[in-house]
This record gives sequence, C-alpha cells and structure tokens, in this order.
Amino acid sequence: MTMATRLASPRTYIPLRAAHTVDGDLDLIAVERAVNGELPEGITDAELAYADQILWSRDISRAEAARRLGLPYDLLRDLRNDGWNPEVITEWRTKTQGAAA
Repeated sequence: MTMATRLASPRTYIPLRAAHTVDGDLDLIAVERAVNGELPEGITDAELAYADQILWSRDISRAEAARRLGLPYDLLRDLRNDGWNPEVITEWRTKTQGAAA
C-alpha cells in the first residue's frame, strides 16, 4: 500500500481541495502530488499540463514549476503558449525518446 506524505511545509504545499479525486481522465491526486514536486509513477501528459496550469495560476515561477514537474523550462513556455495542450508534452517526449535511441 502506498501512503501519501506531505514533506513540504504548509506554506509551500499547495493542496487541491476537491470533492472528487478524478475529473474525466485526470487523476486529481496525481495532479496534487505533481504540483507539489512529488511526481507519481504513470502521471499522464494531460495531468502534467493541468498541474502546470495550476502552478501558473498560483504565480509559481516557470523555473520552480519546471523543477516540481520534472520538465524542461522551455517546454513549459511552449506548453503555456499553446494553452496547456498536453500534446506539447507528448511531442516533446516523442522527440527526446527518438533522439535517445
């Protein structure tokens, strides 16, 4: 069993208060963990895009958002410019995985 832990102080931890744990295909618990730099295994590109949107709405810097989400700084710029379309992350993954092969 995996137990959730909150390692950050209450001032830095960003809780996502919601009545539900899912929203369509989004796992809101995974999103909350990502927003707080605790990336869960299997997080989707849509969940990462949504997490970045939340960080942006909370005035978290792009550099800090990149650190928390484990994504490149420039990728977050492109993601935000494209209205948080998760395909931006998917295309980046395809390019970087293809380059690594």
